[in-house]
Amino acid sequence: MGNNLKTISLSITSVALTLLINTAALGAPVNIEYEGAGTSTSLDIKNAPSINAGLNTITVDGNSSLALNTSNNSMTATWTATANSYVDVQAGAGQYNHGSKGEEKYSKAGYLFSLLDISESLSTTAAKYNALVNYVIWDILGNPPKLGNSDDRDAADSLEALAKDNKAFDWSTTMVVYTANDGSAREFFTVLPPIATPIPSALFLFGSMALGLFGIATRKQAPSA
Repeated sequence: MGNNLKTISLSITSVALTLLINTAALGAPVNIEYEGAGTSTSLDIKNAPSINAGLNTITVDGNSSLALNTSNNSMTATWTATANSYVDVQAGAGQYNHGSKGEEKYSKAGYLFSLLDISESLSTTAAKYNALVNYVIWDILGNPPKLGNSDDRDAADSLEALAKDNKAFDWSTTMVVYTANDGSAREFFTVLPPIATPIPSALFLFGSMALGLFGIATRKQAPSA
């Protein structure tokens, strides 16, 4: 009995700690501010100046995060945005979630996002790969300018094919979608965990209960004097 109680309490404790670590205030407004280019890099564009793509550094309510811009417009600004989870997008949230299969766009983009190298520093090759992933996400969600380099176009076509094969991808453990609240059609994909958020009191109670059960189980197994 003691062993079973200890096992149950350890399981509850593990779940509680996981929830404490991963809880994010999804669906709530946050402040987003562009900080820097991060590991993003430039891509050559046909008959036009190069564009920057890849993971940029932003802050979300003052906490640093890496993010992709879902359009090829400049990120240099500050926004108030709404955090949307996979469940929210499946229910219709998101700037690009229009039409009968709008959520498929996010699933394809979310799959590509999961392929990104999120290291703090990248080789030239890895940075270019991230930039091309970002470019294909632009292509899925909108209408980006044409790439000027034929090798880049071939790589983008390959990534596009991968995305089409993963149109039902569950990106719930990969990213958070932040949709700007200013009507600018601005949206960002950020790496999980995006921000440190206040922990609901119910989770503290749940965790305390689990730790209490663990203590009871331990005392019951302690040898008597």
